[in-house]
Amino acid sequence: MKTSKHILNFNGVKIIRLLRYITNPFLIFIACCLFVSGCVSLQALQEAQEIREKRLAEERNKEYLMLAPSKGEIKIAEDAQTAESAHYTITFGPDLEGHKDFDEDSERDSFMKSALGYMESLYNEMNVIFGFQPEHKIHVTLHDVYRETRHLATTTTQYRYESKGNTSLKYVTGIKMDFPLAMYEKPDVRVHELTHAFTNIYFLPTWFNEGIAVLMQTEWAKGGSHPKFNNLEGNVKRNLDGVNDLEDWEFHGGTSKLLQWRYSYAYTIVSELRKRFGHDYYIKVFQLMEADQLHNKLPSKMSTSFLIYYLNQAAETDLIPFFENLHFKVRRLTKEDILQNIRQANR
Repeated sequence: MKTSKHILNFNGVKIIRLLRYITNPFLIFIACCLFVSGCVSLQALQEAQEIREKRLAEERNKEYLMLAPSKGEIKIAEDAQTAESAHYTITFGPDLEGHKDFDEDSERDSFMKSALGYMESLYNEMNVIFGFQPEHKIHVTLHDVYRETRHLATTTTQYRYESKGNTSLKYVTGIKMDFPLAMYEKPDVRVHELTHAFTNIYFLPTWFNEGIAVLMQTEWAKGGSHPKFNNLEGNVKRNLDGVNDLEDWEFHGGTSKLLQWRYSYAYTIVSELRKRFGHDYYIKVFQLMEADQLHNKLPSKMSTSFLIYYLNQAAETDLIPFFENLHFKVRRLTKEDILQNIRQANR
């Protein structure tokens, strides 16, 4: 930009001044050409900047989610039924055999290259957003129908347990994602499930894990499946003990109305916290968890109180009143409290 500015300064100002003293028609013509050239150069730079800004805006549109083409190697089996990249494997499930869109090797080959290129670029972006990545490859299986429906995609994490002294440690050994084709074709669903592949390694409470996934699905991938509530206090649901119903969320069962409320309410909470404490808030939370490695010692998922211990540290404030106001049953824990609870649970 500096070079262009200097060109325009020379052409646009100094040449105009020189024209006062030039009487030769040919020299006047040359000077005018230089002046026009300077104006065209500036206009071209302005147009290039506008195009760049438009492209950056499109990068957050759900139709433009491949932010940077993957340069990694993609290996495709001879029959093109399976393929592998740096962080994924993809397999066509048995019920896709003979599918009209994939009944030829060339069709499957083309799909695999496109799918893995997209997923790798999405993986890289998630790594930037969260500040970490899973240690294991993600194994994706595509189906025509999955669990008797074309409207359900899942992420499953496999674990192994290892005893050290009186402590039982839990480690992730594998991550599996299952997509019906109808769900895989939705970019926001892919973002939701890939978020789980990243965050499942910390054994988070279900409501927080799903809230983070919907946050990414909605505010990053621009999906609209789970709208945010305008008011947390006015839209809370409580169980028979008067506790926020999110505390009971372990599996994806229940009525569709209740499930929709859970997704939206959990998303509203995590979105509100990020609004209060900044876009890098959850990066700080996960960095603190990673530094302590306490999640590996948990016999099951962490409690909301355990989670709030890290939320407080990242926010540098006490969030217990915030959660109590939403009728969560929580208590203020210190790190020693957490270690003591883990020791008791492993006896």
